[in-house]
Amino acid sequence: MNKKQLMKFLLVAAIPIIVWSLPAPQGLKKETWDIVALYLGLLAGLVIKPFKEPIITLIIVGVALMFMDESILLHGYSDKMTWFLVVVTIVCTAFVKTGLGKRMAYNLLLRAGDSTLGLGYLMMISDLILSPATGSNSSRTTIIYPIFRNIAEGAGSKPDDEPKKLGAYLTVLTYVVSQGTAALFLTGMATNAITVSLASSMLGVNLTWGTWFMASVVPAGLFLLVAPLIVYKIYKPGLTHLTDIKPQIRKDLESLGTITKQEKILVVFFILAILGWMFGEKIPFINLNMQVVGFVFLALVLIAGILDWDDVIGAKGAWNVFIWYGAFYGIAGSLADAGFYNWLADKLGTVLNLSDINGLLVTIVLLLVSLAVRYFFVSNSAFVASFYPVLFAIVLSTKANPMIVTLLLAFFASYGALLTHYGNGAGLIAFASGYVSQKDFWKVGTIMVMVALAIFLVIGLPYWKIIGLW
Repeated sequence: MNKKQLMKFLLVAAIPIIVWSLPAPQGLKKETWDIVALYLGLLAGLVIKPFKEPIITLIIVGVALMFMDESILLHGYSDKMTWFLVVVTIVCTAFVKTGLGKRMAYNLLLRAGDSTLGLGYLMMISDLILSPATGSNSSRTTIIYPIFRNIAEGAGSKPDDEPKKLGAYLTVLTYVVSQGTAALFLTGMATNAITVSLASSMLGVNLTWGTWFMASVVPAGLFLLVAPLIVYKIYKPGLTHLTDIKPQIRKDLESLGTITKQEKILVVFFILAILGWMFGEKIPFINLNMQVVGFVFLALVLIAGILDWDDVIGAKGAWNVFIWYGAFYGIAGSLADAGFYNWLADKLGTVLNLSDINGLLVTIVLLLVSLAVRYFFVSNSAFVASFYPVLFAIVLSTKANPMIVTLLLAFFASYGALLTHYGNGAGLIAFASGYVSQKDFWKVGTIMVMVALAIFLVIGLPYWKIIGLW
């Protein structure tokens, strides 16, 4: 450990110790306050990074086990979302091992035009096509990202070898686009239905699929239209033109020969997985959610001999995510079980006395508050289910227009996840690849949230006025 690492580590260690030593705020039990201290320490460790995420997680959890109940610290490792991320990351290696990923990537590269920016728009269109019928943007990312990751690798950009040549741009754009399509359609993300249900029961605002799309098509559509370009400008890839590499790509594609039997089998499994992620939950009598589909996909790949056990344990990205996300998700879940988020929401409701303030200003304040607390949440659904009821309750005592508040909060349930790499499963899948540092992930994500804010406040609000939504 060098001096710089030591100073970072001491700072990370000091945060939970200081919080731990303070008396619990009124309304919180001491046990809950202890979990808050641990959570802040882990969050600080992931941000300041004296060591890699899994290492700092193991250190903090290991020390905390001496003082806290193991069920608080470890139950995240049994969560279905944690294992889904592990499984889909492992399955992605099948595309590398068989060469199918390269074959798909080379064919797309030859058809993507001559620019990297064009490739970014190809990704956006691919996600957009799937989004109305795929109620999980994590599932869409599972489908789309492996293809574009293989394009990056086919162009000579790997996580440990020239990541910024192409892979880093495509990786962070994957997350941005995924959240953009999640906002565009009511069926683009499962959390949207929770927001609609809460708004209906608490505010009397009824959003149909058509109303949602009518409200989103201009601002959310504009966001998707500019996202590949803006990410390209602020996180420019080293490879900007594909013309020079196309002759080599053609040679590499020819060197792969004809498609192999294992590749054909993997194509069949991949198509079945796509269908499962899109329609599995609609099939009666069986439990075929996205996690089950992921496990079945992996099982089929193993049975067919496409992957073996050495491939499973050799998927470092999967196990890195398992270590740090399992702890982080579990501790966040323990905070929810202990009532911390309800307490936080109640406190904000008490502090935010907005009854005499201009309705539009109230709306913007509530939107900014919803973004500010996103760093505490590792699940879109948990965030909306626990925090939006309080924000909606505040609306009832203000001059804010319920429809406008509902629309902005509904759309920014998606965009707000971009503030961190753990705000949504799609971000975790992309981040696990290793192409993009946490610092860059957060920086680009924050900029894109600001872009979304500007679009919705400057263009979205007047557009909603014109079409009669307020």
